[in-house]
Amino acid sequence: MPSARIAFAGLSPLCEQILRAGLARRPDIELVTPWTRLSSLGTPDGATAPETLLIELERPHLPPALRALLSAAASLRIVALSPDARSATVFRLVEERTFLFDCEAQDLCSVLDSPV
Repeated sequence: MPSARIAFAGLSPLCEQILRAGLARRPDIELVTPWTRLSSLGTPDGATAPETLLIELERPHLPPALRALLSAAASLRIVALSPDARSATVFRLVEERTFLFDCEAQDLCSVLDSPV
């Protein structure tokens, strides 16, 4: 069983070729083609390994369509490579819980006032 499943979408041909060659040496990583077959996107293939979608973005900000994709597939990670592949930004949803015991109104207000 693979320890991770990775797919590519929108990478330059050279960048994808280099990444494929490097990942081919890793028997613990499964390359998923096409990217729409990632389990976290609703394709029921029974995979339980963490999934990552590698994309290329001009800016380190996730476009609204990809934000919606990430929201719909909460277990998915999106790694956005810069066009020159010298930097990357990792996007993922993280659940955060805050427990308040014996809370008072000011405790709730402090939670509501904290930045998201």
